[in-house]
Amino acid sequence: MVIILLILLLFAQNITYPQAFRIDRPAKDSFQINGSYLYGEPRFWDPANAHRGVDIIIDHDTVYSVSEGQVYFIGYDPNNDDGYEPAGCGNYIFVKSEWNNKDAYFLYCHLSKPLVSDNQQLVGGEPIGISGNTGNSTGPHLHFEIRIGSPSPGAVRSRRNPELWFAIEGTGAIYGSIEGAPDETRIDISPDPKPRPPYTTFGWALTYKFADPTVGSDDFYNENYAIGDVKPGAYVITALNGSYRREVFVEAGKITNADITTSLQEESIHADFRLHQNYPNPFNPTTTILYAIPVGDAKIASHTIVKLKVYDILGNEVATLVDERQASGTYEVQFDVNSMKQHIASGMYIYKIVIGEKYISAKK
Repeated sequence: MVIILLILLLFAQNITYPQAFRIDRPAKDSFQINGSYLYGEPRFWDPANAHRGVDIIIDHDTVYSVSEGQVYFIGYDPNNDDGYEPAGCGNYIFVKSEWNNKDAYFLYCHLSKPLVSDNQQLVGGEPIGISGNTGNSTGPHLHFEIRIGSPSPGAVRSRRNPELWFAIEGTGAIYGSIEGAPDETRIDISPDPKPRPPYTTFGWALTYKFADPTVGSDDFYNENYAIGDVKPGAYVITALNGSYRREVFVEAGKITNADITTSLQEESIHADFRLHQNYPNPFNPTTTILYAIPVGDAKIASHTIVKLKVYDILGNEVATLVDERQASGTYEVQFDVNSMKQHIASGMYIYKIVIGEKYISAKK
């Protein structure tokens, strides 16, 4: 017997820009970002400043160029600030690239040795160095930073969070903005979103430390917290003693905005748009999904592409129920598990509708 329980989770989205990762990883997927030293969090040896980048736990292994670009500077700094890299960066490489018509500078620190030379042209994925623990390092790892517009370590709000720029293959990321949240506000996420050690006990992150004037939000996302390398699936995010609570569904290779969760007040703004609860629920073997496309909404074309799909709890696509152009109106679709070519096990599933570029709604 197949029993499938679908619990309502409603989303609305009006994201202007595509949410996808922008650059390659600077290390193999077997080496993960260190959950203790993330972008915007305080450094234990200098609590007044933020970390300004991410650390990848990689022990004397190959480091790769994340994009096309040119070697801007190669240097060494054991303990002081030479005007380019954080104090104690050891052997480091600066690579200059371009993103969104702006200069982008990628910084690789604590290398045991570089494999490139000054002014060398690079392509994405090209080996550029060997990781190490030179300089002020807590152990072998790669410290990686992104600076937009200026290579200077003092440039105002030039830093960007690498967790929103690259990810382990098959994972996604989450970002959000908590209005009025103090620097270093704790953000809890459940269940554990990370794929492998050193994240075996990962359960929370921090909002950015904006007291550091060099730490900035992304040009498009305007976030004040982010969680990277997230396994596909459904999560609950909470902060400020529960006054901030979001339910999100993360897909592989995608960056998810936690703040698209719809409140009752927000739902009333688009009162003609509905993705209804399926019925019956639970069901075996057939259930009906009802949805409505707004009438007279200028942001919805008279005939727009509608996609309605079913996913398992890990984010794998199970079925496509609708993928066609539809006019305004009310529709109902049957989901019959007996008609599926593959076996559908008992459990919890998510169905998600995308209408044009304006509406997204999902229920699990």
